[in-house]
Amino acid sequence: MSWRVANSLETLKAQIDTRFPGRDIAADGSIGDAAHLTRGNASDHNPWFGPGIVTARDFTHDPAHGLDIQQVADQLVGSRDPRIKYVIANRRIADNRSWQWGSYDGPNPHEAHFHLSVVADSRCDESQNWSLPILGEAPDGGGGGGAVDGDFVTWGTSVNVRAQPRLDAPVVAVLAAPTRVTVTCQARGDRVDTAGHSNDAWAFVPALGGYVSNIFIDHPDTWLPGVGEC
Repeated sequence: MSWRVANSLETLKAQIDTRFPGRDIAADGSIGDAAHLTRGNASDHNPWFGPGIVTARDFTHDPAHGLDIQQVADQLVGSRDPRIKYVIANRRIADNRSWQWGSYDGPNPHEAHFHLSVVADSRCDESQNWSLPILGEAPDGGGGGGAVDGDFVTWGTSVNVRAQPRLDAPVVAVLAAPTRVTVTCQARGDRVDTAGHSNDAWAFVPALGGYVSNIFIDHPDTWLPGVGEC
């Protein structure tokens, strides 16, 4: 049967290709292989919607050319774009019901690529650009080109993300290495002391579903500029 990829996914591919020229595409994918085909409409890599429309794409992890799948995946989740159905990356999945990462135990860990599924309705063919800081697109049609308020990079390894701005709150994620995050608000909480510094401010990162102590945000100010209070 004839098939095509949803227009929203083709737009994202064009943006990524432009932003990361020469990127590795070895693990890119659209329509599924024979194994996917046996799953019917349980796999968005099959052209079951429409019919003939594939509502999923995979994009290869290629940090050597700047494309870190966790960074892009986090920003997709943080964008809450209404076209998103779910995102999978590095053994975690986030969908449009909670916009929070949870564990993923499927047979493919999605460490060589991230997976994006879009909703199976008319929105999948909406072709406006995706507003992700890594792609140089400012959310809500804001100014372009420069840094986007709320977009920061963490430092350190094994940094805990907690459900509340408290040291005894449950850990909801762990940042293994410096990570680009989108902070939507910040709050006062438990004081954290490390590397000769002390700070009681915490940044809320919706893509991670919790708070990171501002002491681990790579910015000289203890209270992040351009970010409101939770």
